[in-house]
Amino acid sequence: MLIILASSSERRKEILKQLGIKTEIIVPDVEETILKTPVETVVCNAARKAKWVFENKKPIKKSIIIGFDTLVFLEGKILGKPKDKKDSVRMLKDLSGKWHKVYTGVAVLKDEVLFQDYDESAVKFHQLTDSQISYYVNSGQNLDKAGSYGIQDKNMSFIESIEGSFSNVIGFPLETSRNILKESSGITI
Repeated sequence: MLIILASSSERRKEILKQLGIKTEIIVPDVEETILKTPVETVVCNAARKAKWVFENKKPIKKSIIIGFDTLVFLEGKILGKPKDKKDSVRMLKDLSGKWHKVYTGVAVLKDEVLFQDYDESAVKFHQLTDSQISYYVNSGQNLDKAGSYGIQDKNMSFIESIEGSFSNVIGFPLETSRNILKESSGITI
């Protein structure tokens, strides 16, 4: 059975590889939308990515398409990917010393049936210095990440505490993904 990852994320590709799952990568051409709540947003965007691959790339029968979407939610605001370095600095300063939530939507499309779920984690940043922010932003690792950070990057020292799934904060909630793949396809990871 072919598994298609509807994502450009190297992290997600690497996690699937570590799980022993061979995948084909197809990057969906989907403009992410923001809805009323973080949960609605990530679930909708993950589903739209999987559906786009199905509708536009016509994968072979018996394939499974998996899409993800991750966002950061701080003080009632959704933080997506930063537009540029200046926006990245702003986001990191806003996150400094505070708790925020990370949501990841997971969508699996199999035989034209859509399965959807999400995970939620809480993350607290230490109080960040300007030099920490500058170093990380200038590394360029953060411009393609929700909330302008990747927990697996050079900024591990940013994190004071996590409540919930660490893998969700990376953007690949393992437990949720396991459950949805088992439910949709009988695949155990």
